[in-house]
Amino acid sequence: MKNFNNKKGQAAMEFLMTYGWAILAAVIVIGALGSYFYFNQGGSVNVFASAPFYGVAAQLNVNEIRLELQNKGGEDLSNVVVNVTGNGCTAAAAANYNAGAGAVVTDLVCVIPSGTNVAGDIVITYLRPGSALELTSTGSISGQVA
Repeated sequence: MKNFNNKKGQAAMEFLMTYGWAILAAVIVIGALGSYFYFNQGGSVNVFASAPFYGVAAQLNVNEIRLELQNKGGEDLSNVVVNVTGNGCTAAAAANYNAGAGAVVTDLVCVIPSGTNVAGDIVITYLRPGSALELTSTGSISGQVA
């Protein structure tokens, strides 16, 4: 006579494995969503600028936005005007960016309440050497005001 207990045990194990994989997939998805929405609660300020500029760092303070930008283009840029818009704030500052020099810190006066999440656009206009045509570089800044 055959022993059917092994067949029943195998069916039960397959049943539990199927549910186990489904539960594991659900836990991974919930963990990924939780880490994306919960663990990324500000704390750092992100700054991005398109070529020829490079966004090194930024600070969002109650009375100012500080941008640290570097010229990575290989030639001196003059009449550089940095504009930041977003959250009801529009600020601008001018400077010259020399090739191969370190990053230039630009202070922009903008009153934003403490604890506010900022998502702003950066527009940088500049002139290349020997050119009268104004060029534009764009970027973005996001973070929470300290």
